Amino acid sequence: MKNTFKTRVLPVALAISSALSSQQGFAQEADNTEVIQVSGIRSSLIESMDLKKNASSIQDSIVAEDIGKFPDQNVAESLQRITGVMIDRTNGEGSKVTVRGFGPKFNSVHLNDRVIATTDVGREFDFQSLPSELISGADVIKASRANISEGSVGAYINVRTARPLDKPGFQAAGSVNSKYNDLSEEFDPKISAIVSNTFADDTIGVLFGISKLDITNRIDSAGANRWAFFDAADTAFAPGPITDESGNEVTSGNIWFPGRAWYSMDTETRDRKSANLTLQWAQNDDVVHTFDLLYSELDRSAFGNGLQVPTQRDGFTDVVVSQYGTALAATKAASPIDGRFQVEGQKSEQIATGFNTIVYKGAWTFELDLAYSKADSVAHRGAYIPHIVNHNVDQSVPEFLSDGVTANPDYRPDQKLGLIVGEDYIRYDSRNSDVINVESTIDWANPASIRAHWNNVAEDVLKDEVKAFKFDASYEVEYGAITSIDAGIALSQREKSREALQIANGCFDVGQFAGGTEANAANANTCNSGLDLPDDIFAINSNNGFMSDVAGDFPRDFVLIPKLDAFIDGIGELRNQPDWDTLEPRPNNTVSNSEDSTALYVQLNMEGETDAFSWTGNAGFRYVETDVKSIGNAVELLSVVSVLGGSEGGLIDATLSEPSFLTKSNDYSNVLPSANVSLDFGDGYFLKAGAAKVITRPAIEDVGVNRSFNYVRSTDTRQSGGNPFLTPYEATQFDLSLEYYADNGDAYSLAIFRKDIGTYISTITYQRSDRFMIDKLDADGNIYQAPLVESITEKGNREGGTVNGFEVAALHYFDYLPGYLSGFGIQANYTVTDSSDDNVDTFLQENVMAPGNGLEGLSKNAYNVIAFYDKDEFQARIAYNWRERFLEYRQGPTLGSNGIPQHVEDYGQYDFSASYDINENVTVNAEVINLTNESNLRFADVRERVVNLAYSGRRYQIGVSAKF
Repeated sequence: MKNTFKTRVLPVALAISSALSSQQGFAQEADNTEVIQVSGIRSSLIESMDLKKNASSIQDSIVAEDIGKFPDQNVAESLQRITGVMIDRTNGEGSKVTVRGFGPKFNSVHLNDRVIATTDVGREFDFQSLPSELISGADVIKASRANISEGSVGAYINVRTARPLDKPGFQAAGSVNSKYNDLSEEFDPKISAIVSNTFADDTIGVLFGISKLDITNRIDSAGANRWAFFDAADTAFAPGPITDESGNEVTSGNIWFPGRAWYSMDTETRDRKSANLTLQWAQNDDVVHTFDLLYSELDRSAFGNGLQVPTQRDGFTDVVVSQYGTALAATKAASPIDGRFQVEGQKSEQIATGFNTIVYKGAWTFELDLAYSKADSVAHRGAYIPHIVNHNVDQSVPEFLSDGVTANPDYRPDQKLGLIVGEDYIRYDSRNSDVINVESTIDWANPASIRAHWNNVAEDVLKDEVKAFKFDASYEVEYGAITSIDAGIALSQREKSREALQIANGCFDVGQFAGGTEANAANANTCNSGLDLPDDIFAINSNNGFMSDVAGDFPRDFVLIPKLDAFIDGIGELRNQPDWDTLEPRPNNTVSNSEDSTALYVQLNMEGETDAFSWTGNAGFRYVETDVKSIGNAVELLSVVSVLGGSEGGLIDATLSEPSFLTKSNDYSNVLPSANVSLDFGDGYFLKAGAAKVITRPAIEDVGVNRSFNYVRSTDTRQSGGNPFLTPYEATQFDLSLEYYADNGDAYSLAIFRKDIGTYISTITYQRSDRFMIDKLDADGNIYQAPLVESITEKGNREGGTVNGFEVAALHYFDYLPGYLSGFGIQANYTVTDSSDDNVDTFLQENVMAPGNGLEGLSKNAYNVIAFYDKDEFQARIAYNWRERFLEYRQGPTLGSNGIPQHVEDYGQYDFSASYDINENVTVNAEVINLTNESNLRFADVRERVVNLAYSGRRYQIGVSAKF
């Protein structure tokens, strides 16, 4: 595939570029459009409104306030100020965007109109890797056109870098800032510089920018996962008593309880280095060549110290149940509490480069664009889970004799695993608090209580490579209302792969277990063994203000691991395996996908005039062919043998095949018509409309051929995998926008939109029972034969639903007020989005609220309000962004709501910034993000079942910038 691209496309591209450059063009008519010098909040907003007003279809834009000065520290956080745009946050910082209810995978992000390779497993772009100082602006195109790339059911987002020939002469800007997080209490540097100059009578331009960011954040969080239920009538599981909040006895019905309550204090470090280079050459008045390159390197690492309290096993007593069927409080005989030490990090490199030539020749305009983008990423994660036990138990009396099998007659019967005694208990209570209060006889803040248990280390090596070629031609005509005809071709090749790595076993040395005796294996097994770890590996979390904004009696002082290497060495000694954390390939989770596309388009551009209005518009279609190839490995279940009398869940002795290499191919084509019109009624009034068919291709990881088995049990056999035969999401969308632009820069708009989703992609689970027969026991203990039921989960196409909504936006300057009051202004917008999907699976479980038929990730209501001041040397802005609670998952992950609906609570955040121009060259600035220290909260089904409550603190920044 790579050779085909190089041998066929590149020579053609170079030939076209050479031919175009050698043409003698004609001088273009002078462009009399007023050039707005961008400097400050007001001028940035004015230019943004001009872009919105004059766009070929309905869009919104943001523009840098000056060279090297984007409105926010983060591009995503600037985008959220646009109507209909909401953001996802990672550790408090904006990372990905949702537009009009469609999540990150539905919004195609481009840099200078080119697809960017991503560092995630999907197509979603993480804006944390993009330095805002090197960005000149961004457009969110909501109504599609034939002459822009396909792939956006939500919106086409184009991020722009500066061009030196757009602003001739010498330009330079630099900044030095100090950032501070009030939870981590760390000061970190942020520096940037950008220089632009033109030469040879402004025909050659060079721009170079660099940015360096170091951040130390702290995230305090707590919650509960593995939500499950028991029947109140099951006295074996819950001896009771069970009462409601009024003290009345509860004897029947499903009662939902948290499987594990957890508490974590995470420290995250983030180091980002970025550089941007742009070279331009105006060969003559009619030919311009541009080369640009953006490089970004991001090293992100987080280490979490905490614990998790097991509440998932039987033995519930003194249970208090809410009106929604939630076990708000209960007491249980203790199981060992778990330490919860986790590592999550990513090292990534991204490069995006391109070459562009524009040629004007008479009525013709030709544009050639070559692009290359690559992203390499290593995502590392580790889970280190020791037991926290009653350290007063006599560990010298083992449960088993030296053979590791025979029970020790001297072992105390009131001991469990030799780690706790029968009097030990755990009581939890979540009434009147978003964090579960816990009381226990086990001392979780004492290093002497720590025993080795289970550990896991894994890595994903991700690679993404995009090559693209575009050639566009536009011809100006005078044929009725038609003013020009655009046509073009676009070729793209994308290869994305994931190599999965993981340790061999989380408990013992597999080789030692296979080659030694059972006794040797048991002695080297850290799981449930009570093996002690040196106390000096650990420290105590004290006086760190953990979750200080939340009242309650929950673990605030707990054991920490100051140096992870010491813990890893300690586990190695216990396992007799110093290299226990060596990573090995996991072929059945490794996949490589390629995607080749060819697009052709034609677009007619039109304009006209009536007595009531003048108008402009465009209509056309885009034809796209896509070829997909998936390469990976699959595991098959070859045979099963029942293990009668085994533990709960019906164990099966299963034989799985070795991962087998597979290659699958698929292809599909799409015709995408579009039409847009803008009516200009004069005096600043516009009415715009658009209609288009749009697609979003399947997530690259979803079209894999991989297949693996998660569980093999008589009652629960599950396998999952990709589906290489998926076709794209398809939607037909309609937009209508009424807009008003005043001479002083005031702007108001009202827009309505609708999307009819013809094809959607969902997770589908189906069952088959035609392959294996297994032995089972009936109620009387008799053996009988029954088919093994296998549950298969994969992605599949289905019909979709509809999304409807409206947006209201206003920008108002108080320039009519006297004196200093004339510097005030306000910008606000409000978005209402509603969705309906009658094809979703009905979710019926007792004491579970049906999630409805709305789309995941969609907030019905969202708004932004920005009050600003811009006059003379002083600028200030306070912004409030709010979005309503939304359905995150229809069936949430295990380490979340565990199969029932999971929601994200309402979230609003204040941000403040101010700057003062000391002189024409030097400015001091200050900024506070999350001014009121808001938290993010997720819950399972109903609000009282909290999955995750997280505080990331306030982020402060002070600095100085200079421009020349």
